[in-house]
Amino acid sequence: MKIYLVGGAVRDKIMDIPVNDKDYLVVGSTPEEMVKLGYKPIGKNFPVFLHPKTKEEYALARTERKVGKGYHGFKFYTSPDVTLEEDLRRRDITINAIAEDEDGNIYDPFNGKDDIKNKIIRHVSDAFIEDPLRVLRAARFSALDVKFRIQTETLELMSAMVLSGELKFLSLERVVAEVGKGLEGENPDIMLHYLCECGALNEVFLDLPHWRPSFSEDFVSLGLAMKKFPKPLAIESKLIMLLLVPYFGKHYLPESRKIWVEKQTYLLKDLKISSLSVKIFWNIIDEELNLKQFLTLTAEDKLDCLYRLDFFRRPNIISEILNIISVFYKAFEIKAPTFENLNKLLVLFSNEINQLKSELDTSKSGDEIKEVVYQERLSLIKKISQ
Repeated sequence: MKIYLVGGAVRDKIMDIPVNDKDYLVVGSTPEEMVKLGYKPIGKNFPVFLHPKTKEEYALARTERKVGKGYHGFKFYTSPDVTLEEDLRRRDITINAIAEDEDGNIYDPFNGKDDIKNKIIRHVSDAFIEDPLRVLRAARFSALDVKFRIQTETLELMSAMVLSGELKFLSLERVVAEVGKGLEGENPDIMLHYLCECGALNEVFLDLPHWRPSFSEDFVSLGLAMKKFPKPLAIESKLIMLLLVPYFGKHYLPESRKIWVEKQTYLLKDLKISSLSVKIFWNIIDEELNLKQFLTLTAEDKLDCLYRLDFFRRPNIISEILNIISVFYKAFEIKAPTFENLNKLLVLFSNEINQLKSELDTSKSGDEIKEVVYQERLSLIKKISQ
């Protein structure tokens, strides 16, 4: 029985990136022996165990064979006879197919270290095409460094996998997990470039009508603006921003907007994101123009806009909305005033409201009370807008 550190932990050590998660491979053992040694089995499809003390994951060496569609369409074979190289051969890309033994010796049968040095994302074997999730993973790992490039043959395989329709069998949860990690990384523009280049982004996430290769420029521009934006953005905000590219982008076709809007209703539901993020999405669609010219609106229109944005119950919602819109304006060079003065006005308005203490006549009806509050807020916004 031999134990190896494998996958991302070894890759990150070589790249001098902080190692957050460690995965271990066990060669020459059986499930029975692992349990006898105190490891706790957790794997459903293949034997994976938790270390009795560290709780880190240890997987038995295995091979796999494609028997069905999608990410789960595999039959696994584990045995003490499965070698380290056989297990590494089934992995996605060479930089993830490196192992380190307990003495610190590196095992690199597919030259992953050279690919790290040369900044190349390359598939390990032709078995790459059997797992559609690898298309998304290859694109995500290409964003580890601005100098990384996906090998031509690997990119051709990714495109062929998209055309085969295999990616349609991926669950949206898996798609969001991989794409989300890339959006949170240092170079989301590189990941988006390759996802567009092979056609995967539209296939698994967007399903945009009248998709054209030129649309990829819009997504790359968004990725660049995301990583240069000085304020942090929530991961759900970044996800809905992908859905908003056709609304703001330079290559969007106006005649397809109705179809696009209808699709977003279903996609937002399938994404299983918070109701707040869904509200932010539709608020941007409905109120972006009003926010852009907010300071020139009448006091009544200002207040009505704030009501529609749910500002009085969720005062922080506008801040995230304005951040998202600002990223798009930067990405697509949309001329508009900055939101600095609007933010100042909203902060002042919020502070004044918090100090406002009205003695309401409790004998009045609910609608009458709402009207009194509305008039007080209107007077206040008129005052601070002067």
